[in-house]
Amino acid sequence: MKYPIRHGNHSLEETSVVFFRQYLPADWNVNSIDRDYGQDMNIEIAEHGSYRGLEFIVQLKASQASNELNGNERQSLNVSTYNYLWDNLRVVLLVKYIESEKEAYYILLKDVPEPNQNQESLTVYLPRTNKLSQINWDEITEYVRLITYRKIEAGRPVRRLQNE
Repeated sequence: MKYPIRHGNHSLEETSVVFFRQYLPADWNVNSIDRDYGQDMNIEIAEHGSYRGLEFIVQLKASQASNELNGNERQSLNVSTYNYLWDNLRVVLLVKYIESEKEAYYILLKDVPEPNQNQESLTVYLPRTNKLSQINWDEITEYVRLITYRKIEAGRPVRRLQNE
């Protein structure tokens, strides 16, 4: 008799999600995205047990082995995915899990150079010094807060002076 066999990519993807989640603060809320166009997870940040509207997107990639060059982990990304993520109002964290190392590396999308729009894909260079196992979530939270407040202020109407 024949039965379905789980493809190795499915197992690798599951392992990368489990790895990522184990390094998140326990009170942060993880929302998985069913239909993936570049967003694998939406992370809601809790501060002192309170959710204040701070959230970011995670694009999670995984491979069995490293694709290292000059101290960076390389990862291909479609230009269309980059554009989609860049135009999103939330902060984006790109993460690549390496199964053979049991480690993941990260970079904020703001630190990825803009791609050539005539190409189908670009190579993202994630610094191997940016280990997920050593991430400082306070720094990520502060950046998310900065961007969130800037966007909120940009959308508010200009207040008239009291003396007018």
